[in-house]
Amino acid sequence: MQTLLCQKVPAEDGANLATDVYLPDGPGPFPTVIVRTPYHRVGLQGTAHQFTERGYAFVAQDCRGKYDSDGAFVPLVDEASDGQATLDWTANQRWCNGRIGLWGRSYLGIVQVPAASGGHEALRCIAPAVAPGSFFRDWIRYDGCFALGNAIRWSLTHASCRNQPPMAHFSWNELNHLTNPETIASQVGFETPVLSDWAAHNHYDAYWESIDQCLMHPHIKVPGFHAGGWFDHLTRGQFEAYQNIRDNGATESAKNGQRLLIGPWGHRNIGNTGPDHCRYGDWDLGTEADLPVLAHELQFLDFHLRERDNGYTSQPPVKVFLMGENRWISLRDWPPPERTTQSWYLQSDGSANMRTGDGELTQEPSDRSVDDSYVYDPRDPVLTRGGPVYWGLDHLGPVDQRPLLDRSDLLFYRSPKLESPLTAVGEVTLDLCISSNAADTDFVAKLCVEEPSGAVTCLTIGSLRCRYRENWTDPQPLTSGDVAPIRLQLGQTAYVFPTGSRICLLITSSDFPRIFPHPNTLAPPWSATETVVARNTVHHGKGNLSRLNLPVIE
Repeated sequence: MQTLLCQKVPAEDGANLATDVYLPDGPGPFPTVIVRTPYHRVGLQGTAHQFTERGYAFVAQDCRGKYDSDGAFVPLVDEASDGQATLDWTANQRWCNGRIGLWGRSYLGIVQVPAASGGHEALRCIAPAVAPGSFFRDWIRYDGCFALGNAIRWSLTHASCRNQPPMAHFSWNELNHLTNPETIASQVGFETPVLSDWAAHNHYDAYWESIDQCLMHPHIKVPGFHAGGWFDHLTRGQFEAYQNIRDNGATESAKNGQRLLIGPWGHRNIGNTGPDHCRYGDWDLGTEADLPVLAHELQFLDFHLRERDNGYTSQPPVKVFLMGENRWISLRDWPPPERTTQSWYLQSDGSANMRTGDGELTQEPSDRSVDDSYVYDPRDPVLTRGGPVYWGLDHLGPVDQRPLLDRSDLLFYRSPKLESPLTAVGEVTLDLCISSNAADTDFVAKLCVEEPSGAVTCLTIGSLRCRYRENWTDPQPLTSGDVAPIRLQLGQTAYVFPTGSRICLLITSSDFPRIFPHPNTLAPPWSATETVVARNTVHHGKGNLSRLNLPVIE
């Protein structure tokens, strides 16, 4: 392997972007893969070796303002222009044969769509993994709820100003009672201007629109390989990219060339192999979970960059891991066209609180009108436990929820024991009729399975800040006592509920530290000086058909 270290790639404004180039042994020119990272390019040396052994030139670059690159790192803002400048520079190097692909995971995946949106003629494909689509809804504001773990932990760890000391230790319990980004930055000894920006822009506005990758998808001209995990906090972005480019891409090659791979992984263990990675959370997922993601990505890259006739196009475009049966299935599209919606209606006698309550899920709506209420105190939030989460938590992925079910500020509904397996594949939604004495509040819901062992394991999570129940740009307060319909997106799944299990639904109004506890006022959480204890109600039965909607395939 040959190396060209610390090359200076000129950006549009004259800033130099530090870049290392790794070349295969032998004569070129070579098909080339570009990876841009804020986490230091030197950490990609091992990855570079894997690509050069395959016959690729490998370009590793520090993002603007990180490590040896000039400028200031402002997440997401410069990735289009800097990415396109890097494509220009690479295409003009004698060792590049003019066929370029983009590859990478997490932020290394985020940078790809902006770079590709310019339509560079040398770019032939992209392969982003575990990357968000809409940064407002998917990363920083989970459907309006401030994503505390994502915003604070990531920005303090990776988006701070240059040359600051390592981040000091802090606890999530301390953060729960802080009121603004400057206080948090002072506590941990870091300056991170982007956190102030994220906190200041409460609604979907021009700031969020300018970095919304979903709006860039119609400009993509090339095939894409989108990989993610059922328990990654950014998985919605993989589905958004696949579906948006498939439907609205700028070329037929882009529309027909999207591929999707979703496995039983979280954010950090995607692509890990070996028997130790067949377990996640509380589940043993079987040996088939040990899938080499990079091998699939390389097959995609080989077809488009090395022009290898490797049978790639004969494979169905979607491959997902079917949990419960712990096997891979191939699909002709996502969501599966053959799916049907099976609704499970919320029922109770008015006491669905806690696991000992009387909450039920039934396939026929009740002819009675019933309410279930709970008291939500922002000073005592429900703690995050499992599900598609990432930052600063001990419990990730499919984790038993029973330790939470003794709380009275949580509603719990479950189906009868299933008499036969039920296969849910697609997007899960929850329609609720709600009311509150607060002007605004959050609702959080989890789809779970009560396994025959008694464990109540989380499959998906969704949340909604009620002021955004109609749209993201024109927030509307609640009127005390009035019933309002809301819809929660609970995410995508592929799971077989086994015979003897129960479908379960948890509803509450907090999930700390996944989201910042809502003060139940109209003030932004950062600047709220007071909190209100809210009495939140779910209405169901006659006239208020609150229901869980499952995508079912035979």
